[in-house]
Formats: sequence, C-alpha cells, structure tokens
Amino acid sequence: MNLRQVEAFRSIMLRGSMTAAAQELRTSQPSISRLIAELEGEIDLKLFERSAGRLRPTPEGLSFYREVERSFIGLDNLSHAARDIRAFGTGRLRVAAMPVMALGFVPRCIRRFRERFPNAIISLQMGHDGTVTRWMSSSYCDIGFVANLIDIPMVEHRPLYAIAGVCALPPGHRLAKRDCIRPKDLEGEAFISLSLEDGARARVDRVFENAGVRRQLALETPFSAAICALVEQGLGVGIVNPIAADDYRRSGIAFVPFKPEVMFHGHAMFSTHQRENPLIDGFLSVVREELSGYEATSGCIWPD
Repeated sequence: MNLRQVEAFRSIMLRGSMTAAAQELRTSQPSISRLIAELEGEIDLKLFERSAGRLRPTPEGLSFYREVERSFIGLDNLSHAARDIRAFGTGRLRVAAMPVMALGFVPRCIRRFRERFPNAIISLQMGHDGTVTRWMSSSYCDIGFVANLIDIPMVEHRPLYAIAGVCALPPGHRLAKRDCIRPKDLEGEAFISLSLEDGARARVDRVFENAGVRRQLALETPFSAAICALVEQGLGVGIVNPIAADDYRRSGIAFVPFKPEVMFHGHAMFSTHQRENPLIDGFLSVVREELSGYEATSGCIWPD
C-alpha cells in the first residue's frame, strides 16, 4: 500500500466518482481504477461496488475511509506545524513555571508575547520545582521557571531574578500603615510559613532566629500565592515573593517592605539544543521587560 493509492481512494470518497478523482489528482480515470484495484488487492478488502451505474463504497470501504481520514488529519497537522516552524522557529512554545510565576506573571508575559508573535501556539503548565525540572529533562517543555535549581544534562539555566520579599498583612492589620516591618514587629503573630523544602523558608527562619523573635507558626504551604490567600482570610501574616503579591494588590492585603531583606530567587531553564530558538529568545525578552518593574523597589537582578 502506498500514498498514491490511498490518495486515489480518498479523492473518490470526497468527489463521488473516479472521473472527478482523476481530475483532482491530474491523472486519467484508468489510472485511478488501477490504483484502487491495487489497493483492494493489497489490503484484501472490496472498497467499492457499482449500483445503477454509480460507484458506492462498501461497508468495509466506509470503515477504511474513517481510518484514512484520521491519518490525513494527522498529515494536515504536520503541514501546519511545518508552516509554523518556518515562520516562528518551533511554532509552538511550551512553558512550565512554578506557581508564583504561572498564576499571574507568566500570563502577563504571554499577553505581551502574543503581540509580537500572534500566530505562535503557547502551552502553559504549572508545577513545583521538581516537576518543572522533570518536564525539562524529558523535553516535555521548551522553557521552565523555577526557584531552586537542579543540574540536569542538556538543560541550561539562567539566573532570572533576586527579589526582596515583602510582609503580607491581613486587611486592617495594626501594622498595615508601617513603612517597614522588622522581625520584632511580628513577635507573637500567627505566622504562615513556606514549606521546609523551599529555600526561602530557611532564609526567613534565620532572620527571626537572629533577632530572637518567636512567632506562632500556625500554617505552612509551598507557595507564596497560597500564603497570600491565607493572609486574605485573616489567618496570619507571612513573608512572600513580590511577584505573588502583585496578584493580590486589589484584595485588601497590605504588602509592606520587610527588613532585613529576605531574597526570593528565580531561574529560567531551556534545552541546550533550543539555544537558538527565536520563540525562547522572544519570550525571555518579554520576561526581562516584565521584571524590570521590580528593579527600583525590589532589587530585581537580571544578569548581563
């Protein structure tokens, strides 16, 4: 069985006759008849029968046509993919990010990116650092954003930011009007912590230990965004990544600078063989621009 035989069969099914199929494929009616005979012989199925002078597909022919259409839809998708690759490099950008970036920051970047690459297809997945790293190692994603790096073969990484955390306070909290929050201000407060596996948790705990301040460690969660949601419910205070804070600016939560600074880190990861991918370069450029808004107030660092 070859593609020419299948094309002849499909054209007959779509056009209704061998003559019309021959015209579409720019060949003769006898050639179409020969191709169908060869196809029936190879697959051992009778695909057509003549009734009242007209060619009609048999039940076997109809079943075979359904399978042919599935195959041609796949070929059509490959054609579109090739067109996108010519225009946009890969044509598709698969992004994976930790929640602090995936929930608000990356969607904002995608909006700006689509203005420059309107036909690019974008997939966004969210997961913790280990999941994003695993996706990158298996080439499931083209670019990943994580807080804590794990070196894996054939994947490069680039420091993305180092941003000073802010103190999240419930609406109407007694400290909400302060210009700055220090560890002693939170003595005895119900405190919502990051989980132990997050590198920022140790940095936060160290600041309070050095100051000799005891907190009520009421709740913990792996995500700054979840800390903000819990703070909004009045369940305590927390130190969060300002990127997560941006998604809650209209919630009534007060976000106040915290001293001494506790840094939150972000890194970009991409496959070594994708180094020259124009979509990855374009997306990282947008991320760089979006992060520039944190430079003045949060100490954002984008390495040269």
